[in-house]
Amino acid sequence: MTARTTTDSTTAGRPRRRPRREDVRAGLLAAALEVFEEIGYVAARLDTIAERAGYTKGAVYSNFGSKQELFATLLGERLADTAADVLSQVDHLTSLDETVLHTARYLARGVLRDQRWHALVVEFALQAGRDPEVGAVFREHRRTRRSLLATTLAERAATFGAPSDPEHYTVFATILLATVNGMAIECAADPGAVTEEQVTESIAAVLRAALAA
Repeated sequence: MTARTTTDSTTAGRPRRRPRREDVRAGLLAAALEVFEEIGYVAARLDTIAERAGYTKGAVYSNFGSKQELFATLLGERLADTAADVLSQVDHLTSLDETVLHTARYLARGVLRDQRWHALVVEFALQAGRDPEVGAVFREHRRTRRSLLATTLAERAATFGAPSDPEHYTVFATILLATVNGMAIECAADPGAVTEEQVTESIAAVLRAALAA
């Protein structure tokens, strides 16, 4: 089966390929991530992102209503990808200790590997306190993330005989996010001060408390 494309006509009457909307969107998101991580959220401009992706600024506005919406989409996709990765890796584990250690190590490696991303999220969080539009986007993201994390904890905890109600894990989810974010800040500020094992153990301590609750 061939890929679906859209065409229009050139002045010479020959068909001209137009990129699919989903391809344009994906290209803009990839370019936005690069630009945001390179120069930060505040300094990033939509025309710079569009140029990096090879499109016009109008293409950005036809897919995303604002820079806030563009960044919110990146946040949402990153959250979904992380949750899916964690679940796929621990779904087969039947031991509480294995589940905790595997998940904690996965998250710890993300903290150390993706320092530019974590610094970007911190910048966006600070901006959320100054800009009401950014604040609305960020609050929605954090609420979604806490809810998804609480649901994930509940699903795993139930297999070990712990409560299966996501509401039971809301506070644990908040503490876990704060631990990951705090470790990311420490690593970004002084990369040599915290080891992978220390980050892993910090996250594991929260997970053990949550899953054994």
